[in-house]
Amino acid sequence: MNSKPAKIADVSTEGGLLTVWLDDGRILSLPLAWYPSLSSATPAEQAAWQTSGAGRGVHWPALDYDLGVEGLLEGRHEHPSALRYVRQTRALNPTSKTPKPRVRQQPRRPRTKSGVKVHTTA
Repeated sequence: MNSKPAKIADVSTEGGLLTVWLDDGRILSLPLAWYPSLSSATPAEQAAWQTSGAGRGVHWPALDYDLGVEGLLEGRHEHPSALRYVRQTRALNPTSKTPKPRVRQQPRRPRTKSGVKVHTTA
């Protein structure tokens, strides 16, 4: 069997449900209460999502929160400490709506040890 993995086409958090439409026609509807970080977010934060992981996940930048298709299909609930992490992140960055972009570091130069170049992998 050679089937391609389903990708996320659309997401909704209305009516107390997390509803995810997949590009293969399936629709997943899960109780929003299973995901306290999402249910405690504002409607604007819930609506601001983007796909991640080549379409195999959904990311909420304002919450720094991610869910994957596989976990949703398996009916996994949010990890108990996830809401605490989201609240701590909000407390540290109350005015930040999206996470700061990560700065890409320059490749390391080869180190020398006793006159012999030692190459490290990044």
